Amino acid sequence: MLLSFVDALRHLLPLEDAMTFGLILFVLSWVHPRRIVSVPPVGYRRTTLLWAGTAGSLLVVAVATVVSAHAVPVWGGSGFDGWWRRPAPLVAATLVVAVAGLALRRAPLPAPGERAISARRAWHTFASAVLLWVFGITATLVAVTALWQIAIATSAPKDSPVFGLVPQYTTLPIYARFNNGYGYVAGAGWPNHLATLIAIAIAIGVFFVVLRADVDRPLFARSSAPSVRAERESTAWLFGLILLAGLITTLGAVWMHTGFAGTSMVGLDVQSVSGNHPDTRILINGGYSAIARPMNLAGYLLQGTGVAVALRIAIDTVRAAHRTQRTTANVPEAQEPTARVSR
Repeated sequence: MLLSFVDALRHLLPLEDAMTFGLILFVLSWVHPRRIVSVPPVGYRRTTLLWAGTAGSLLVVAVATVVSAHAVPVWGGSGFDGWWRRPAPLVAATLVVAVAGLALRRAPLPAPGERAISARRAWHTFASAVLLWVFGITATLVAVTALWQIAIATSAPKDSPVFGLVPQYTTLPIYARFNNGYGYVAGAGWPNHLATLIAIAIAIGVFFVVLRADVDRPLFARSSAPSVRAERESTAWLFGLILLAGLITTLGAVWMHTGFAGTSMVGLDVQSVSGNHPDTRILINGGYSAIARPMNLAGYLLQGTGVAVALRIAIDTVRAAHRTQRTTANVPEAQEPTARVSR
């Protein structure tokens, strides 16, 4: 009975689906219940961040769930069917940040005579250094993996042996050599990974442009420096987290795909001629089989981590909104007795 339940659960939530590990890690994340995002108490920026943090993060989750549910490779495919599915979560996150950045540019600006004079700042002034480092390392891992897979790719002769999931034959460089030319394995090359590299470049460009536009946005002369800094730091933090969630999910998908291709192996049955020795089977592994299985398993975990981060962003944005709303509502009540005493 237990085995049948586990089997039914596995079919309901397959491991390849980003939501499977995402929900597990999301639940485990509540070991640390402190909010990971904050929003301003009032104003146009608050509304923009609320929409980006809730609807935008859930869009990343939805895209990751849908594309991962259809990511199981099939026999007879093109060999590069998933070229658009792996970077899709990152593309969704980039779209959210780009739209939110454009929305912030439409916020009311102070009149020329009401603007505070401030020095020109660097684009990363309000961004967290830790978040930028994590984002940079994650982006580097994705880019290095994609470039490596493009570098080892080659075309295969029409009648050459292809192992693993055999796609329809193509002259495109989607094959990696299996065991020094013994055969070929599909799944590498620029048809599989070029879109991922382009998505990373666009995400970095959008992040830079949005932060650059917000860091030197004109201030009202009556605005206090601490409040302005807090608002812009929370903006940069939220945008960075959304992009990081999409990037981690994409890294997981890339490693799942690359690791799966590297686990291909060929079994040879060796029969004893004399009959004095039992028949044996020799298993021949591919070129990077030593890291393929750990990479594949890490991909499952990373893909779920990205979804869990996006879910926490959505929930914590709502929590932050309720918290600031209660704080704002209590301010007049706290000031009322003081006003009477002063009279």
